[in-house]
Amino acid sequence: MTPDRARHQGPSTRLHLVDGAPAWRAHHGNALVRYAPVGRPITAALLLSGDFDADTVPCLREALDAVRTPQVELVLLDLTGVSFGDSALVHELTDTQNRPERHLLIGPLRSQVARLFTLTGTEDTFDITDAV
Repeated sequence: MTPDRARHQGPSTRLHLVDGAPAWRAHHGNALVRYAPVGRPITAALLLSGDFDADTVPCLREALDAVRTPQVELVLLDLTGVSFGDSALVHELTDTQNRPERHLLIGPLRSQVARLFTLTGTEDTFDITDAV
């Protein structure tokens, strides 16, 4: 958790197991972040799906915090399943720039998410690729 951020009051995230791997689900809405093993201890992969806004983005933040270890140098964020995002998603992804590990966004991005990055002028801020 970044120290300058207030924590939400009440339950905001539920930790689950999906196919035997950790998954973070927002308490409300359909946002889900699943951990996917990639077979390399220096790389972590998170698969995002659903809608990410101010109420649901805490599950992404908690997943990012959970995979942050001294060994991890690269975090892959698969955004292909994100159907909606707002400024809260952009803010959370921008905050990854302040973390010591590199973050790579994986697409292809759905049109709403690509448009969000264009409208906010952040498409060149992120490392985005359509293939790993």
